[in-house]
Amino acid sequence: MKKRNIEWALFTGLFVGIVIFLSEILIPNANFFISMAISGLSALIGGLIGNKIFPKESEEN
Repeated sequence: MKKRNIEWALFTGLFVGIVIFLSEILIPNANFFISMAISGLSALIGGLIGNKIFPKESEEN
C-alpha cells in the first residue's frame, strides 16, 4: 500500500470517528438508520477532504 493511501485512509477513519462521536453526544437516542446515514455521509465527506489534503503524486519514471 502506498504512503498516500495510508495517510488518506487514516484521515478518513479519524474524521468518521470524530463525526460519530459528536453525533452520539448531540443526538443520544438516534435511530439506527440515522446513525448509519451519518456514518456513510461522514465517510464520503472525509474521503473527499482527505483526497484534497493528500493529493495523488505524479509518478515519474
